[in-house]
Amino acid sequence: MLLSVPNLSVVMHRRIISFDLDGTLINWDFAEALWFRGMSEEYAKRWGLDLREAMDEVKRRYDAVGMERLEWYDIEYWWKEFDLPGSWRELAERCRHAVGTYPEVHEVLGWLRERCDEMIVVTNGCRELSEIELEQSGIGRYVDRLFSVTSDFRTVKKDGSVYRRILAAIGASPDEVVHVGDNWIFDYLAPREAGIRAFFLDREGRSSGDGVVGDLREFANVVASELFRDGEDASGAAFRRGEPAGE
Repeated sequence: MLLSVPNLSVVMHRRIISFDLDGTLINWDFAEALWFRGMSEEYAKRWGLDLREAMDEVKRRYDAVGMERLEWYDIEYWWKEFDLPGSWRELAERCRHAVGTYPEVHEVLGWLRERCDEMIVVTNGCRELSEIELEQSGIGRYVDRLFSVTSDFRTVKKDGSVYRRILAAIGASPDEVVHVGDNWIFDYLAPREAGIRAFFLDREGRSSGDGVVGDLREFANVVASELFRDGEDASGAAFRRGEPAGE
């Protein structure tokens, strides 16, 4: 069923779709393997702890920093903070196999790729790790530009200012961009503050209402019915599961 979402009545002329990365396109397996299991194993070896003790300590120190600080996303910072030997890049390569997407991602991205002018990724994750995710998952072929907010702008996407900088970088007005992501503040409130249409992706179904979608198929249907109406009617534009995706 197609959704009707207020504030989307103006048909977009330049169509730019912006996606968050982790929790939106990429599932959490890589983050779990790298940031928790992998880092904890390295920490346990370095400091002579058992794995459970190391995992508890690593999590405690992550939580003490918090998601609104740059250090949270900076693997170089944590490698030095934990005083680990060698290079974090070796660990990242060992964990690369864990990168994966949500089931509908390739299908939806291929479908949207044929119908929009540009697709970008806007993430708090550091650039090197984000590039691994795009490459390993195969979704880099759909993406025109990657913005690592922490690497490129030395901030996190907690307010509208970073989205205004992205608009300036791509030469777009707010009404030419729609963004979707799984964090209420970073991906919904912040882009809306910049005047961008935003959708909150709640895969667990805990939220409801206008601007909330349960997966990217639902998001694609909203985009089709409300934003892409100038080229085809809503029934013709609707994303259907199993429809061939563009290469």
